[in-house]
Amino acid sequence: MKWLSLLLAFMFVGCIGASPEPEDPYHGFEWTGTNPAPLFMLESSDGELWSLEEQRNKTVVLAFTYTRCYATCPVTSATLAAIYDALTDEEKDRISFVSVTIDPWHDSPTVLTNWTEERGYEWPHLTGSPEAVVPVLNEYGVDPVNFEDDSDEGYGFSHTQPTYIIDETGNALVLWTEPDLPLDLFLEDLRLIAE
Repeated sequence: MKWLSLLLAFMFVGCIGASPEPEDPYHGFEWTGTNPAPLFMLESSDGELWSLEEQRNKTVVLAFTYTRCYATCPVTSATLAAIYDALTDEEKDRISFVSVTIDPWHDSPTVLTNWTEERGYEWPHLTGSPEAVVPVLNEYGVDPVNFEDDSDEGYGFSHTQPTYIIDETGNALVLWTEPDLPLDLFLEDLRLIAE
């Protein structure tokens, strides 16, 4: 009986001394992968080189899309446009948005320029050779799977839809995985990281 009392006493002391798990400060998934975020440099739709490393001291929203995607990409891009529009000018000075194509075989700078202008997207959309783009897709877990379809190109992609929020030091902090980003919750995460 004395042994049981002693065991209960230790358990009680252990319970009192145990601190609760810290609450996750983000609505999206807290990123637990490699940090800093993998660096890359690709060509923007205006023909300029865009480098993640050059975005240090800014918060970066990194998304993936392609111009012939008719399922998830338009939803994510439209939501990102609404999030971008909800930011103040001062916030836009501290936050960079960038989208990387999943289809470098089709999405040339000219194709991306026409596509972004038609939709009024005001942030860089990046492309490059398949040899430059595919490693970026792999490092960020986009995992496109090519399939045959009836398009002029004869193919499309099934893919994951990650959107990352990377802090000013280059660390990926939050990952959103659904294409239909909840505007208010995403904005809360973004503003928390950018403050």
